[in-house]
Amino acid sequence: MTRKIYFSKSVNEDSAKVFNQIANFENYASYIPGCKKSVLIEKQKEFEIGQLEFNLLFRDYLIKSKNVLSENTIKIEQVEGPFNFFKGEWSISNINDLETLIEFHAEFELPLILNNLLPDNVIDSFCEVLIDAFIDKLSSV
Repeated sequence: MTRKIYFSKSVNEDSAKVFNQIANFENYASYIPGCKKSVLIEKQKEFEIGQLEFNLLFRDYLIKSKNVLSENTIKIEQVEGPFNFFKGEWSISNINDLETLIEFHAEFELPLILNNLLPDNVIDSFCEVLIDAFIDKLSSV
């Protein structure tokens, strides 16, 4: 079963600062819940390959993704990992000089066992925590 998520938040920060924070893949482990390790494996002009290591539900998961960065978006596609497929996108937009809109949307399919263990409200809560973690990290940068 394909699932879709969408979240948006407005923050009082410069859009370049917001984009740089989200694009800094190697810092994810320092603030994403359950993320034990984040490594940038490969960096090309057109894309980056990163790997996240999570411990969720008493099990370790590795997610390797291809991330395509443009001026104000980061497109994410799982290369290896627990999802049957995962495609997502961060979008960062100027509202005005000191206000930025952060949007995240994704489409994914979990294997049957994980699908049954993770209802939509748990996934929605995790995504809210994730976006709030990015925002909290912005204030400390």
